[in-house]
Amino acid sequence: MLMVSEQPTRQMVKELKRAGWEAIRTDGRHTVYGCSCGKHTFALPASHRTISPGVVRECRKAIEECKG
Repeated sequence: MLMVSEQPTRQMVKELKRAGWEAIRTDGRHTVYGCSCGKHTFALPASHRTISPGVVRECRKAIEECKG
């Protein structure tokens, strides 16, 4: 497994948008993004400056699942 470091929230938002994901709604402290195919969603913490390595991995995995 590739080591991932924490990332700024704005960087993860850029990665999602670059992959064609859009913000669908805000649920409390998370913004829910949906992919262009409509089958996948991902909740990204919106109130944090940085995103933990585990969430970064999950986000990138969701992006890859949508591509495949």
